[in-house]
Amino acid sequence: MPVRYRRASRTVWRNAHGTVLVLPTESNDVLALIGTGAQLWQLLSEPLTVDQAARQLAEVYDRSPEVITPDIAPVLDDLATRGVLDRLVSA
Repeated sequence: MPVRYRRASRTVWRNAHGTVLVLPTESNDVLALIGTGAQLWQLLSEPLTVDQAARQLAEVYDRSPEVITPDIAPVLDDLATRGVLDRLVSA
């Protein structure tokens, strides 16, 4: 069952000049996502699997999804652990 990720509705965030600033609900630490991270955050307005996100970023950055997947998988997992993304498991 593939896991899909999406921005958690309770997460406060702002896009400021190409940098996405995210405030986890359980922390006072502000996360700053730049470059590909900011683009990934924008994609996560809709639930996506790691592979779906990698394919979309591959189109934007003219790279292979196979190159992008190992880079974004730990980022998605970390953001979900911090509570700023929801993990959705399909049944």
